[in-house]
Order: sequence, then structure tokens, then C-alpha cells
Amino acid sequence: MNYKSLIGKWGVLMFALICFAAGNVNAQKIGHMNSQFVFSEMPKTKAAQSNLEGYSKQLESDFKAKEEVLGKKIQDGETRYAAGNMTQNELQSLQAEIQKQGAELEKTRQKLGQQLMEKEAKLLEPLRSEFVAAIEAVAKENGYNLIIDSAAILYAEDADDVTALVKAKLGI
Repeated sequence: MNYKSLIGKWGVLMFALICFAAGNVNAQKIGHMNSQFVFSEMPKTKAAQSNLEGYSKQLESDFKAKEEVLGKKIQDGETRYAAGNMTQNELQSLQAEIQKQGAELEKTRQKLGQQLMEKEAKLLEPLRSEFVAAIEAVAKENGYNLIIDSAAILYAEDADDVTALVKAKLGI
């Protein structure tokens, strides 16, 4: 008899928890937005992207200049060797020098890539913080419990599109 009353109490408790949980799910206000679109439309983001493109072109130009110097050295060496104006020792020395400069050029490529990533983080991180703050403000001001990215939604019957609200908060 003791087991039956215990099972009955657990059954009532589980039923109450399920009803409470179902009531909370219905009470949540959910919004969605196209975060990538809104972030890319921010004027500061466009300015940062323009700045980043200019910096990238500068780095690329510097790298190509170094690459051309190495290419010219290779071409000059091939020309001298084909004309018979180079001893075997000179050829080996030139090959070692070209190999060393090629390795240095590869290190430079990696360093420039790292510099570009650091510049991007430096430019975009404050904008991401501003973007997240705007989303949080819209959620609090409009009573949203959850705002998700539209790209992650497969189906949303009771979710509001808050893209316009976030854009307005950002002054777009």
C-alpha cells in the first residue's frame, strides 16, 4: 500500500511539473533576426571592412614585391646557368640562397595573414559588442526571452522578426 501512495504522489508531481513546464514554454516571447545582414549594414562595419580591405591590399602589395624580387633572382640564375656563365659552386650557392629566401617568404606570408586577422579582430570586436548590446536592449525593451538568428530557424510559428527593431536601435 505504501508503494501505491508513493507512486500516486510521484504521478501527481510529474503531472504538475509537465503542466508548469508547458505553461512556461507558452509564456516565452521569441524573436528572430538576420544577424549577418544587420551587422553588415552597420555603417561602422562598412567603414571597418573598407579599412580592412585597404590594409589587406597594402600587405598583398608588399608581399608581391618581395615575391617578384625572388622570382627575378631565380630567372637571372636560370639565364646565367643556361648561358654557361655559372660554375657548379655558384649554382649550388644560388640554389641555397633561393631556398632560404623562399622559406623566409613563406614565413612572411604567414605573418601577414596573422597581422590581417589581428587587424580584423581589432576593428570588428568593438562593433560586435555594440551589436550584441543593441540586441540585448531590444530584447529587454520588448519583453523577448529569446532572440535567435534567422539562419538557424527551420520553422517558427510564434516568433517575431525583430530585425527592424535592432536596425533602429543601431541607427540604421
